[in-house]
Amino acid sequence: MSKITMVSIGLILATTWTGILAQADDPNETTKIGIYDNRAIAIAYAASKFNPVGKQMKLYERAKSEGDKETQRKLEDWGQKHQRQLHRQGFGRVPVDDLLLHVKDQLPGVASQTGVVAIVWQCNFHLDKVEVVDVTAELVALFEPNEKTLKNIEMIKNQEPVDLDELEQMHRQEK
Repeated sequence: MSKITMVSIGLILATTWTGILAQADDPNETTKIGIYDNRAIAIAYAASKFNPVGKQMKLYERAKSEGDKETQRKLEDWGQKHQRQLHRQGFGRVPVDDLLLHVKDQLPGVASQTGVVAIVWQCNFHLDKVEVVDVTAELVALFEPNEKTLKNIEMIKNQEPVDLDELEQMHRQEK
């Protein structure tokens, strides 16, 4: 690396840290943290182009028409596992980091648009100088939901998350 590049990087870092430290010292400056409802993200993902269920169903149908029982069994197992996880994420309090990976390159844009310095699932505590901002709608939009999906998300917002033990019991009953 050239000396000019190293000096440039050093200046950028120094300027960035100076700005952060100045903000931390300013008692009037509020830091904004973005939070979201995992259930809304899961519902948006389930109906999105990122959900591989359609592709897996085509593979299953092909395996079925070819009499490939082993592939059918594997795809059935995958489908049950995938559905179980989406139910947990869509109705309970379960992280959706795996779903947000599909839109991770767009998260800085959401942060910039909403004025937050971080996007986290939950915030259990914050200092007075921190403002918590709900960025759920902006994250949901990254999955390009249709009107039906948005209505489902709106309905779930008014309900408490389902207990994970209850979700497990419901999953066992579906089998």
